[in-house]
Amino acid sequence: MYRKVLALLVLGMTIGAIPALALSPGQDVLVPAAARIVDPSWVTDLYVMNPGNATVSVEVFWLVRGQANPNPTSITFNLLPGQTEILDDVIFNNFMLSEGEGAFRVVASGAVVVNSRIYAVEDAKTYGQGFEGVPTWAATAAGESSSAVGLSDGSAFRSNVYAVAGPTGATVQLEVVDPSGTRIGNTINLALGTYQPYLRRVSDPDVMNTGTFANGSLRITVSAGSAVVGASKVDNTSGDPTTLESTASGGGGSPDGTYQFSVWDSYGPATGGYLVMASDVVDYFEGAYLNFDKGVIDPETGEPINGGTSECTTLFPFWPDAPADVAEFATGFQFSFNYPGDVGFSGGDIQYTVTFTMNGSSAFSGTIDAVGSNFSGLDAGCNGAFPTMDLFGGKSN
Repeated sequence: MYRKVLALLVLGMTIGAIPALALSPGQDVLVPAAARIVDPSWVTDLYVMNPGNATVSVEVFWLVRGQANPNPTSITFNLLPGQTEILDDVIFNNFMLSEGEGAFRVVASGAVVVNSRIYAVEDAKTYGQGFEGVPTWAATAAGESSSAVGLSDGSAFRSNVYAVAGPTGATVQLEVVDPSGTRIGNTINLALGTYQPYLRRVSDPDVMNTGTFANGSLRITVSAGSAVVGASKVDNTSGDPTTLESTASGGGGSPDGTYQFSVWDSYGPATGGYLVMASDVVDYFEGAYLNFDKGVIDPETGEPINGGTSECTTLFPFWPDAPADVAEFATGFQFSFNYPGDVGFSGGDIQYTVTFTMNGSSAFSGTIDAVGSNFSGLDAGCNGAFPTMDLFGGKSN
């Protein structure tokens, strides 16, 4: 009974510890624009923070503008809990390039927050703009649309459109509309390769050929792949730019995004967790299960019920080490998890099989099967097969 009460206390802490969902943190993050130019002088600083409570390994890839980047160069480092890596003039100091235009991809073993600043130094003063790192699951994906507002092009300002494609490239339709919704200039279709960055002025004749306009919005529609797309508005007199980020996509056409899920046993909900999907890959998957089904002691008889030889009322957190294709979950994704011994707990191993299928583009349902081994003493009831648990998930963004 003591262990059951303890498990309930830990359950409360675990549910509270599941991260609040936000746009910025992610394990696979795209910074859509970066540059280093000698004349006039522009440099880029990159910031990567670990908001978690465990050390993470980080790899930063340099994506060259105007080309696909299937095998880009990279740098690696580790981040302690709460630590921020500040990469000053990152294109020169870390990638050894005196000049370069492109974007960054940041991949980490745990969720990180990424931000950047492109700026010029003139008369001991700086001016520039920032670009937030966008997790790949938050990119605009096939079947989705988004918008950026506040564009202008003429004698006072000029506007650029920027983009960086995801792992399978992207087909992106772009057009500028005036405040009434009427298109200005041409509609264009971009075909971008793997992790290919793009940056062009919207009024250029071979782009959207908008001519002069005072106020406009950029309409973005992705028909294949995924991309982070937005705009930049530049003051023609000072050269000072402003980033015009696009709206978050609605998730209507793609299963990509963050999902919260619940785990149910025969008694009802038994906690849950969250996972992140991007481009048919489950990038991150974390949850917990508080067992009330296997080896539970019947309070009237004092004997275990539902199998086992002794009580097994224990909180089991789980998270696979590596991403997996969504297709693997359709047939049953397997992974093992070791639970170390502690005071009053022998420890052991559990092999999980997680199976689910999508219900449309924003929900899934399935099962979790678990088989315990190497538990001993009072925890021997955790050995063998657990009753099958039900799994239900829904998209939160």
